[in-house]
Amino acid sequence: MPQTLQLPQLHIEQLPRDEAEAALLAQLFTLVDQTEPLPDLRNLAPVVRRLFPAPAYQVGCGGAHIWLHRQDDPQRLACIR
Repeated sequence: MPQTLQLPQLHIEQLPRDEAEAALLAQLFTLVDQTEPLPDLRNLAPVVRRLFPAPAYQVGCGGAHIWLHRQDDPQRLACIR
C-alpha cells in the first residue's frame, strides 16, 4: 500500500513574546512553506529543534504532527500538521 504524502501546515497558536521569537516563527513559516509533502512529519522535527533549541523550547512530534512549547508555558506556541 503506498504511503500518503502530507503537505505540512504551520498553525501558530500564540503571539510571539518579542521580536526575536517573531523572527524564529517567521523562519519556521518559511521552512514549512518550502517543505515538500512528507509521509511522516518526524523527518522535519530535527530542523525545528535546531530553530527552537532546549532549554527555552520543547519540541515533540508524532508521525502526523510536530508541536512546539515554550519551556515555561504549558500552552502550545505552534503546531505543524
